[in-house]
Amino acid sequence: MRHDLITRFRTRRTWRRATTVQQLATHTAAWLDGTLPFHAIPGTELAPETHDLASTLAAANLAGFLTTDSQPGHHPVVGHDAAVYEQRAAVTGFVADPRLLRHLQETGRANGLTVITHTVDSTVPDYLVVTRRDGQPAAAFGERITAAQLRATWHGISARAHRALTEAVQVTVIDPQWGRNDRMWHALAYVVSKTFGP
Repeated sequence: MRHDLITRFRTRRTWRRATTVQQLATHTAAWLDGTLPFHAIPGTELAPETHDLASTLAAANLAGFLTTDSQPGHHPVVGHDAAVYEQRAAVTGFVADPRLLRHLQETGRANGLTVITHTVDSTVPDYLVVTRRDGQPAAAFGERITAAQLRATWHGISARAHRALTEAVQVTVIDPQWGRNDRMWHALAYVVSKTFGP
């Protein structure tokens, strides 16, 4: 019990010490690989369908793309509720580095991917349905996140880290083809290699 309390205290302190998007992303990479036991956003867990993407997402975070949500693409399958689900591959998060943002946009376009960007002050709604349930929209990625929503969601981080998030660009990358689950992750891996390259 005491060991658990110490671990939780140290993990909370680690998140609170972050002041930049890059530091939050580095901690997220550590959470994805199991080094940090929990995320700064309470209740955040790695969904079973995302386990195979964890290493790719961790690398993207180390490169500066602070990922907050993702899903693999898959063709129609029957879910636990007997409904039929299909998905587009998608990832969303925050980018503070202009060079990384440019790489994401250029690589996305070159691979036929949809790249949606927002700031907290964006006024044009822009999102794409990424999950359908029995042929009807069930989930979308790319919606703008307001400063108030950021404050309500990101518990346990410093005021400087909150400010860094509000100043960052909100980036969503989606494969527009339903069911395909290779192109986007290969493109993301390429962006990571380009970011760490010369």
